[in-house]
Amino acid sequence: MKKTSLGGDAVRLTFSKAVTLCISTATGMILSRFCSLEEYGTYSSILLVINLFVSLLMLGLPNSINYFLARAEDDDEKRHFLSVYYTAGTVLSLAIGLLLVLSVPLIEKYFENDAISRFWYFLALYPWATVISSSIENVLVVYRRVNLLMICKMASSAAILLSLVAVQLLGGGFSVYIAVFAAVNCLYALIVYFMTHRISGGIKAVIDTGMIKRILVFSLPIGLSTMVGTLSIEIDKLLIGALMDTDQLAIYSNAAKELPLTIVSASITAVLLPRAAVLIKNGKTERAVRLWNVSTELSFIIIALFTAGIFTFAEDVVTFLYSAKYLPGTAVFRIYTLILPIRCTYFGLILNSTGQTKKILLCSIVNLVLNAALNPLFYYFFGFEGPAAASFLSIALLSLLMLKFTSDVSGVSYSKVFPWKISGVIILLCAGMSAAFFYIKKLLPLQNVIGELPESLLLGLIWSAVYFLILRKRIKRKWKEINSEEEA
Repeated sequence: MKKTSLGGDAVRLTFSKAVTLCISTATGMILSRFCSLEEYGTYSSILLVINLFVSLLMLGLPNSINYFLARAEDDDEKRHFLSVYYTAGTVLSLAIGLLLVLSVPLIEKYFENDAISRFWYFLALYPWATVISSSIENVLVVYRRVNLLMICKMASSAAILLSLVAVQLLGGGFSVYIAVFAAVNCLYALIVYFMTHRISGGIKAVIDTGMIKRILVFSLPIGLSTMVGTLSIEIDKLLIGALMDTDQLAIYSNAAKELPLTIVSASITAVLLPRAAVLIKNGKTERAVRLWNVSTELSFIIIALFTAGIFTFAEDVVTFLYSAKYLPGTAVFRIYTLILPIRCTYFGLILNSTGQTKKILLCSIVNLVLNAALNPLFYYFFGFEGPAAASFLSIALLSLLMLKFTSDVSGVSYSKVFPWKISGVIILLCAGMSAAFFYIKKLLPLQNVIGELPESLLLGLIWSAVYFLILRKRIKRKWKEINSEEEA
């Protein structure tokens, strides 16, 4: 198998995700303008319910791929695991779809939206399509087929965008788009079966109760953690959906979207997780933690810049992404933007790699309890923006708790398990530059010449150039370190 570097794989994966992000963003921009607030609220309600059901009932199976596939001793063991995984995943996800269809009356009653029943077929098929489709990233990363993964991600996103454009050009409505969207996702899921079959050397329907038990022992704690984590993430939208109308839910749902700028950390994590598992298996836990630490710092440097820029020019960003009808959600959008730096890494990476999944579950339960308590309280005191503030606070506290457990498990001190000092310096730098460029935008009359959005983009480019000029030496040093650590 061709040897690749962690940094090289991460860069290629980040590039593909960046292209995919651009395509997905374009899709979201068109959809936000294409749909009325009521239609987008219906769409958000359906996706919210599907996400909750999949997280609740998939038993953590999707999280098992990296762990078992990376630790497999030979190709036969990999093929057997994949056969068992896809058999169990297919049956379980189709069962979830059936349960969703049977639950339509309850879903409509909760959201007070009788339009949901029109899309029963989407509720039936989308859980299966999304579970199967999401597996290909982990499979291709473990098999070191990152270039193929790049093509897959970009092609699937482009297909969804083109389907939306085609529906609009042909004069189709919202219902037509949902049908086409479901068809495209189902087709991609079938392609994933075929690709996995070819890459692994052949998979088939297999029910191995022994293997399933081993998978569940590992995945159930993570599955429960994912379930609890998803409830924590979506509880604010559930609260808004119950207490406000469909239009308000549409505004909140878009404003509360965490912008996928965490593609950097997600790409690094996807590549790092299986390698960290191998290092820890070989007794090199401190090296795995060091590799994670350096990766986190690089990710934080990049994400912090975009966070500060988006926060500063939030109104222009909301208008550009979703249109002016979503401007009432600007405050919520700003609060969720502040969550992005916390997403600089997967804080459970070392715990996951060491098999300490019960600790991940405990952290998620603490997070859910905090969210359940803070969301209604903050809604009472702060109104529409309150649930977003509650989410930010609970996510921050969850990250600190996971770092404490990581320190205990790895034996690395709490002060060294995360790049605290440089992160603090970067936060101060970004805050100072944010204040400076906010007032520069207010004082300069450029918007009268080129418009508000071009002015913000121009200032953002200047800001980025200054920022990277200040940090360029450290970035180069850490980039060399991440690859030398991985090769050691």
